[in-house]
Amino acid sequence: MKKKSLIFKSSIVLSLLFFLLGSTMAYISFERLRMQQDEELSTMEWTLHNLMVQNIPTIEKAKSLIASDKLLKEESIQQLQRQLDSMKENQLIANSYIYMPDVKTSGDIKKIQLLLGNQELYDGGQLPGTTYEAKGAFASALDKMEKDGYASSDVYTDELGEWVSVVSVINDDNGNRIAIFGVDFNYGVLQEKQNSQLKMTIIIGAVLIILFVALTIYLVRITLRPIRKLSELSRQVAEGDLSVKIPVNNQDEVGILSDNFNTMISNIRQLVLNVQTTSSNVTTSSRALTMSADQTAKASEEIADSIQEVATGSEIQMQSAMESQIAMEEMAIGIQRIAESSSRLSEHANEVTGNAEQGNKVIHQSVNGMEAIHSSVSDTVNILAELQQRSQEIEKILSIITNIAKQTNLLALNASIEAARVGEHGKGFAVVAKEVRDLAELSHNSSQQVSILLNDIATNVDRASSAMNTSMSQVTHGIQSVYKAGETFQEIVGALHSVNEQVYEVSAASEQMSAGSEQVAASLEELARIGRNASQNSQNVAASSEEQMAMMQEISSSATTLRDMAHDLEKEIGKFRLE
Repeated sequence: MKKKSLIFKSSIVLSLLFFLLGSTMAYISFERLRMQQDEELSTMEWTLHNLMVQNIPTIEKAKSLIASDKLLKEESIQQLQRQLDSMKENQLIANSYIYMPDVKTSGDIKKIQLLLGNQELYDGGQLPGTTYEAKGAFASALDKMEKDGYASSDVYTDELGEWVSVVSVINDDNGNRIAIFGVDFNYGVLQEKQNSQLKMTIIIGAVLIILFVALTIYLVRITLRPIRKLSELSRQVAEGDLSVKIPVNNQDEVGILSDNFNTMISNIRQLVLNVQTTSSNVTTSSRALTMSADQTAKASEEIADSIQEVATGSEIQMQSAMESQIAMEEMAIGIQRIAESSSRLSEHANEVTGNAEQGNKVIHQSVNGMEAIHSSVSDTVNILAELQQRSQEIEKILSIITNIAKQTNLLALNASIEAARVGEHGKGFAVVAKEVRDLAELSHNSSQQVSILLNDIATNVDRASSAMNTSMSQVTHGIQSVYKAGETFQEIVGALHSVNEQVYEVSAASEQMSAGSEQVAASLEELARIGRNASQNSQNVAASSEEQMAMMQEISSSATTLRDMAHDLEKEIGKFRLE
């Protein structure tokens, strides 16, 4: 399909479009015809339905006589029967009938009783009063009629043919259902009519499509004929013939295309002429450029060698300066560390001196405290000695009290004896004598307890006095030790003051050395920076020289390539025929 001509492809596409359009129109016509026929059937049934409504009294009478032999003998009923038979004169109508109003349902089957019908129904065995069992599409139509009062069935088939049934409810003026009227239309006749009209539509459409396709193909060939000519000439241009020209006869799109093609060929022809002239000039210029580039490349190579030697010397000088700078920086760092260590040592010496002086003060305070303790202990020893002496005096007094209590007890005993001798008159004296004896015994016992307590106190006082004497001896020894520690601390303070002064001198000297080394390092850094800049500049110049030399070599190579390309271009342009 890709190798087919544009005329062939356009003809095929347009033919398919016309065929699709014709098919669509035929389908639309068929659907419209079917809708018109459905509407025609509905209108026909409704007209007959209105005719049956006018015979409601006759239908009521027939309902009352359905079980009687007089049903078909009544004049009015016979007239209604003739109307039903006359409906058969329309070739579309197969049967017309009136059923009783009640529809009974048994599963999917609808049972209705025939009231009146045309003669063909009677001949087929369906007489008035017989029950008809509706199934399938006709039963569905009865269901729809129950809801809407009117229904049209789908196409269904029985032993007699294909049918479309239309049923409707006959109501009186009060809306009461009187009967069910129905018409069976012969679908075969309808389909034959539809097929006839569809066939005519298809034939007419096919003839029109063939005419339109033929006309379209003719117009396409006429329209695209200049394009064929244009295609042939474009092939000649592709082969190098720029002398062709298309005749322009019309001013339509194809004529404009031909005119534009002629303009394009003219522009290409002029372009080729310009390229010929330019390529000749380029060939001459490229030869001269190649010679100049070779000379410049040699000069650049000599300059690059000289600058490379300068760069090497600058690099050596810069490395020496950088090594000296690194050594000075390391020395400056060492001096700085010495200065920092001296400063920290001075701070620690000051701190230790302060602590030593503070310790000396504490020792003096300790000496004073020890002397105060010695004085207090000495006073305590004296007090304990005096307390021991007082205890001895109290023991003497208690001894006297004990003797007095013993004598008083003897006297009380004698008084009791004498009172007993006197008898009744001496009872009062006996009582007093007893009380005195009891008091004497109590005094004796108390003096003994006090004596025991005093003995315990004396023992404890002796112990305390001994301990105090020992403590006083230890305090005296401590005072001597503290005096010695104070003298030692005083010597330490003097030594620390001397060390601190020497540390200050070392720190000051280190700071002076650090400042001097920093100045030397700064000078070396400046020298290294100058050497680095000189080396960098020399390297940059050397690199630029090398780049220039490489560029000149590239220019020389490009000029040679350009000369070859210009020569090849002249050969290619020679293939075009301009006249």
